[in-house]
Amino acid sequence: MIKKSMSLILLSIMLMTAGCGIMDEVDQTVNFATETTEYLQSLTDFGQDMNALAEQAMTDLDARTVLKERLLALKEQVLQYEGLQVPDYAKKLHQSIAEYNATLQQGIDQALTNIEQGRAVFESTGIPDTMNRIHELLNQVNQLTP
Repeated sequence: MIKKSMSLILLSIMLMTAGCGIMDEVDQTVNFATETTEYLQSLTDFGQDMNALAEQAMTDLDARTVLKERLLALKEQVLQYEGLQVPDYAKKLHQSIAEYNATLQQGIDQALTNIEQGRAVFESTGIPDTMNRIHELLNQVNQLTP
C-alpha cells in the first residue's frame, strides 16, 4: 500500500514537472515570436525614417545629434536581440536575422563615421538594402501569424 502511494506521488510529480517544461517551451515560443516581430517592426520603422533623418542631419546640427542617438539606440537594440532565447524551430529564422544584424552593425558604425566626417550618412553602409530585406522578412513573419 505504501509502495503504491509513493508510486502515485512520484508519478504525479513527474507529470507536473513535464507539464512545467511544456509551459516553459510555450512561453519561450510566444516570447520569441513577440520579441522578433517587435524587433523587426522597429527596424522597419527606422528604415522608413532614415532618409528624412539623413537629409536633415546634413544641414541641421540638432538633427545630426538626433540621428546619432537613433543610430546608437539601434545598435544597442541589435545587441539586445542577439541575447534572445531561441526555440529550436526558429533557429533558421534567427540565423537569418543574425546575419542581417551583423551587416547592420557594420553599417551603423560606418554611418556614425560618415556623420563625423560630414559625408552622406548612409553612403556605402549597406543599411538601406539591409532595411529592405528586413522589411521583406517582417512581411513574411506577419503572413505566418493568424
